[in-house]
Amino acid sequence: MSDSWPQIKLYRFYSYFVVASFAAIIYEWVLTLGQEIELVWTKRWSLMTILYLSLRCTGIIFTVSTVLWTLPSVSLTDTSCTIIWYLQSGTSVVANAVLGVILIIRLHAMYERSRKMLVFLVVFLLAATIVFTVIAATSHISGVEIVIYGIHQCSPTGSSSNLVTEAWGISTAWELTTLCLAVWVVVKYLRELKQPLAKLTLGNYFRVLIETHAFYFIAYAAVACLNLGSLSPSIGDPLGVEIYYGILQLAQVMQMFILGPRLILSIREYHDKEMTQSDERTDTSTMVFQGLTQKSTGSSV
Repeated sequence: MSDSWPQIKLYRFYSYFVVASFAAIIYEWVLTLGQEIELVWTKRWSLMTILYLSLRCTGIIFTVSTVLWTLPSVSLTDTSCTIIWYLQSGTSVVANAVLGVILIIRLHAMYERSRKMLVFLVVFLLAATIVFTVIAATSHISGVEIVIYGIHQCSPTGSSSNLVTEAWGISTAWELTTLCLAVWVVVKYLRELKQPLAKLTLGNYFRVLIETHAFYFIAYAAVACLNLGSLSPSIGDPLGVEIYYGILQLAQVMQMFILGPRLILSIREYHDKEMTQSDERTDTSTMVFQGLTQKSTGSSV
């Protein structure tokens, strides 16, 4: 039994990263609650509203299930561990699909609403989501309860290495593809900035898209690199492996459930400011027009 203590210590060390990711989700939700109420709940419902709320809900479910899986407990069963495992897998599939739709909408706008680019991205995302779902649904992985010195802990059972590798390979391929497309259009935009202003074809909306993409794609690239690194057969000692996967856990949570919803909030905030400024310009023009009309009428009397 004493041989199991190193494994318990590694689980506990990894759980620190899991708790930190859960705390980050809650802190982010509290921090942006005012924006969410103003820009989401009080606005007319649309596809982006559904995508935003889906990310918020799946983020909380994913992190809570990860906490339940990782932290030691006093009462667990094999069935509850299996449910938690599939809950994690299901929310991950849904979150990645939702983020894929958001990226398609934004890249479609960046590429000046190119129909070819839209078809390519939709087909790619659909194929990746179907394969990812089939892998998760047909996997022979389940959760099992292990009890060591009265401590109940969930642990996966079954051949999961190949399935995880295939799933992450597909996810990384999609991430790298969209990342390269975004970098290419940014490079194109920076080249156009060197040209005379009369030749510029990109407006403020495009600049906002790029600015709001910056932090997201930094995390996007980090997660892609970490996913590729995790495919290596030898990462290091057991403690190094737990640190590596802990950092990957934090990076994934930040990318999917913190920076992901901010992609929608940032555009909503931009549109809200544009509408406010447009209304102010309209009111000012109306006041000036009324003033000129009154002067013209007074002078003719």
